[in-house]
Formats: sequence, structure tokens, C-alpha cells
Amino acid sequence: MSVKTVAIVMDGNRRWARQNNLPFSLGHRKGVETLVEITKEAKKKKVKKLIVYAFSSENWSREKFEVNSLMNLISFGAEVKLDEIIKNEVRMEFIGDLDSIPKKAKEEVDRCIKSTKNFSDFTLVIALNYGGVWDIVNALKKISEKGETINTKNFLKFTELKGEEVEIFIRTGGEKRVSNFLLPNIGYSEFFFSDKLWPDFSAKDFNAVLNDFKSRQRRFGK
Repeated sequence: MSVKTVAIVMDGNRRWARQNNLPFSLGHRKGVETLVEITKEAKKKKVKKLIVYAFSSENWSREKFEVNSLMNLISFGAEVKLDEIIKNEVRMEFIGDLDSIPKKAKEEVDRCIKSTKNFSDFTLVIALNYGGVWDIVNALKKISEKGETINTKNFLKFTELKGEEVEIFIRTGGEKRVSNFLLPNIGYSEFFFSDKLWPDFSAKDFNAVLNDFKSRQRRFGK
């Protein structure tokens, strides 16, 4: 059974940093390194799209220094890891309310998109300033602005992923909730919860999820 789309809530960077007596910023940077490794493994395993939750619309309520650290992480990722992403021919896309993020972060987002736009075999989608409720409300606003009828087809068309189904939903860090991630797209997702903190999540762990998925019988309400 081939897998097209995998979503991950990358939870546990701060706890990993705390356990290792490191500042939160280094925990988040280690999380970026893990993301690159899992991205390469997903592409190797013929997954078509990996969607990760980098910054939720609720994360603005965190301490200002950590919000700034997370926004600076975008620049760090672009400066340190973009060449590796390009080398592996990974297309990068972003979803969320990108108009509301800091100018520097938006510039780095645009650079990542522009630098990888010609790749097509595998896509890494980064959810930035994203929330599932925001996605729903935003889609309804677009329908209203265009004067179209509110129905399932139109609604899904205007969501960030345009109605694409998420087959596998992974959350690391031991928590068992979706945290407002991809609400329009996970109605029939298979869920996998790992106790490992995100920086400790490995290619072996990712492959274990893929193998477990193959053994599941998906009924889609039938």
C-alpha cells in the first residue's frame, strides 16, 4: 500500500532541550535537523507529500523570546539546510496566514519556495501561523467573497490543502491530540502517537509507522 500524504505534529523540542539542559532555541534547531532527516526518508520511501506543523496560530501566546526564536528558526533553516533540501530535490510549500508573519521570515519563506519550485516528485509542506479553525473560516470567507455556493466541493477547494486527504497523522512527544492541525483533511486519517520527543524521532521510527499503516484496514465509513 503506497502512501501519498503524511502529516506530523513535531512535538517535544522544548522538553528535549530541558532534558539536555539546553536553551529552547537549540531544541528547536535540533528539531530542524530531525525534520530534514525525516524528509529525506519520506522521499526515499516514495511518500509524495510531508506536511509538518511548524508554528500554530496559537503559538503567538508563548513568551516573546520564544516566538522570536521560532521565527528566527525559519532563517536558520533556510541558511543552513536549504542547500541540502535542494540537493535532495525537495519542493517546499507553505500553508497558513503568511501575511501576518514578520517580514524577514516571509522573505525566507519566499526564497525557499522560489529555490525549489521546479521539483515535483516530493513536496515538504510547512504549516506556519496555521490553525485548522482559521483554515475553515478562511475558506468560508473566500467562498463568500467570490459569491459561490457553500457546499462541500467549494469549501474543500478553498482550504489550504484544497481538500487533499491526509492518510497518516503522526504526533510525537507522547500527547494524543491533533492541536487544531489540518481539521478539514484528517477525517479518515490513520493516527500514530509516539512517546519519543521530536528531536529523538528517527528514520527507523518513521518506517515503523509506514509498516503499521500497511497492516491497517481503512473502511472510510463503510
